[in-house]
Amino acid sequence: MENDTIVAIATPPGKSAIGIIRVSGTDAFDIVQKHVKKILKERYAIHADFEVDGKILDDTIVIPYKGPKTYTGEDMVEISFHGNWIILSSALKALVDSGARMAENGEFTKRAFLNGKMDLTQAEAVEEIVDSTSLSGVESARKVIDGNLNKEILRIREELLKISSEIEVRIDYPEEFENEERYDFDLNPIIEDLDRMLSTYNPARVAIEGVKVALFGDVNVGKSSILNALVGFDRAIVTPIPGTTRDIVEAETFINNLKVKIIDTAGIRNTEDEIEKIGIERAIAAIKNADIKVYVLDATHEGYDDLKIKSDIKVLNKVDLVDRNVRGAIKVSAKTGYGIENLKSEIEQMTKSTIEKLNSSQSVLIAQRQYSIVKNSIQELKKAVEAKSFGYPIDVIAVNIRNAITQFDLLTGRVYVDDLLDKIFSNFCVGK
Repeated sequence: MENDTIVAIATPPGKSAIGIIRVSGTDAFDIVQKHVKKILKERYAIHADFEVDGKILDDTIVIPYKGPKTYTGEDMVEISFHGNWIILSSALKALVDSGARMAENGEFTKRAFLNGKMDLTQAEAVEEIVDSTSLSGVESARKVIDGNLNKEILRIREELLKISSEIEVRIDYPEEFENEERYDFDLNPIIEDLDRMLSTYNPARVAIEGVKVALFGDVNVGKSSILNALVGFDRAIVTPIPGTTRDIVEAETFINNLKVKIIDTAGIRNTEDEIEKIGIERAIAAIKNADIKVYVLDATHEGYDDLKIKSDIKVLNKVDLVDRNVRGAIKVSAKTGYGIENLKSEIEQMTKSTIEKLNSSQSVLIAQRQYSIVKNSIQELKKAVEAKSFGYPIDVIAVNIRNAITQFDLLTGRVYVDDLLDKIFSNFCVGK
């Protein structure tokens, strides 16, 4: 690990009451002291002028923190300026000129991980707590930051390590166990725990990123008009010409503080138009990946085609023209706004129902990497269970158990490669 001192602006660009610069590393105190005349005292907020080339740039609040009891595990200083980007960029340049290096994306959190202040799952949760679009998402990320996932993984790892150690001893010293019964163990309770953990990923993703709602149906049923009605402005082009929408159109909105991405798709029908065919293929892919699938029907049509796509919500549009009913469908008029609030309420309830699954679980998976690793570990343990049921030699079973333990070590960062860290932290903002 590099021992140089890094610096970055930790607040977003633009005007604000306060803008913060973070400095971390061995020379953090000395570098800041070059620009602040008052003596820095650990964990004391000091009101001092920040000077550049002998001139006062701004009056600031400077708080020094002595490692290892800091976010990064190193000496750190946080300086609060007035939130003028000119002031902040000038101060940043001055600190770089005085010996600091511009931090890379997520480098403060990366140093926290490398210095043992958090494991890799907690580091990933830092990004998610910043990006979360709902309070439930914040709470889910908070559980991981608090170490709940880490504790559960370590508990399972210890159980597997105990089983694996017993197997290894019996393999290395078979003569010691000649008169004992066959060694038995049950991996199924562990697999069940991991399956429950796996089931938290999708609700957590919805809570953090927002819910994806796909509108689909035949051509000219009013999908684009419904999208515009849901978001409150004309995002999609609307014409009476069938097949107007030929590509995916997306728009984001909030329904009672829940982020919702509305996806308008091309009308699904048989066509010889090559461009429209591509649009329909993209539509089917978007519907498949959506969290909530909304099938839009046209009230002016007597019947409707079975598109053989499972829907979560049915909507009967254009009821301002023909007042009719379809069993289980929400009646709306995108033109007049009738029923749109009912549709919003249904989307809200379905989203909340998904997110509520997180409340009963402390071990939440919030990142695709975490989901993939836990899934891989389950597959390894299932192979071990299968091998055991077929009476395979115990050393064969031991390989699968060791592979599962290795997966857990990758999950927490007990073992890692630099490329993995670079990929994870590259998604962070610079000051984090």
